[in-house]
Amino acid sequence: MLKPSRSSDTLAFALAFIVGAVTAVHVQQGPQPLNWAGDDEKRVAELAASGKRDEGTHVILWTPPGALSDGDRRALVERLDRGVAALRELVGTHPWQVVRDQKITYYISADRFVAHASGRAAVFIPLIRLQDGKAPYFHEATHELLAMAETRGALDAQRMARIGTRPLWLAEGLPDYVALTAAAKVGTTEGDVFDIGGLDGVDRACAARLAGPAGKDVLPFIGLTGRPDALFTTDRQTVAPTFYACSTSFTKRLVGLIGLPATVGLIPLIPRDGVQARIEALTGKPIATLRAEWLQAIGYAPPRAWIAP
Repeated sequence: MLKPSRSSDTLAFALAFIVGAVTAVHVQQGPQPLNWAGDDEKRVAELAASGKRDEGTHVILWTPPGALSDGDRRALVERLDRGVAALRELVGTHPWQVVRDQKITYYISADRFVAHASGRAAVFIPLIRLQDGKAPYFHEATHELLAMAETRGALDAQRMARIGTRPLWLAEGLPDYVALTAAAKVGTTEGDVFDIGGLDGVDRACAARLAGPAGKDVLPFIGLTGRPDALFTTDRQTVAPTFYACSTSFTKRLVGLIGLPATVGLIPLIPRDGVQARIEALTGKPIATLRAEWLQAIGYAPPRAWIAP
């Protein structure tokens, strides 16, 4: 058997040291903040330079060259037109809205990012979501219709650092509820990014996921203030499926108690931290009771330490 030379021993040691150092650096860095809106100007510029533009009654659609046939683009515009019209009817018109009669512009971009709204009548959807049928077209458009001057803009890590004490469950659960309701109303579908199973399946999805490892990180924020920090880092996928399912489930429960118009009416209270007080006034119950009744209704009994407000 050949014996390794001194030089090969040295080389092996050096390689092991380098690998260990790189691994240590990676571990020390941990989850990194996400800024999915950071390249929006570039996306718009690229689509304006070489993309396809189609306009409907309520929407404008930009797609990468060759992504869709002429017929498929027209069909998508027609679908989005019907959906956005239904969204406007469900949300209504309010003095606090920054997006009212403007057409919603959809930018479908070929790079990878988290779909998001802008608060400026523009939403950004990754092409992969169009291709896999999970594009949240109406969820993001609802964000536009619910945008206020105080809260508009993509919900990236930098923005959430400023509004971290606000009820993110409402800011995400209500767009999901409205989007799914509108899609059903006009006979189409909404992209199910987190496989919640629509409004009929969302309670089951929430209960099942709360029983998993993300439950303890998500439940303290449903119906209350704040958000799981991991949502805005590279660890997003560890909590997002549970957070979105349960935010939508709790919103569905709330709409059943106070109605959709009153639930939409909570949005302008977000900057003033007035959501919880208004919910308690409308229902006549403390938020802790509402949370407990919701959990009982969806069939989940969490450890006591998870649910204390």
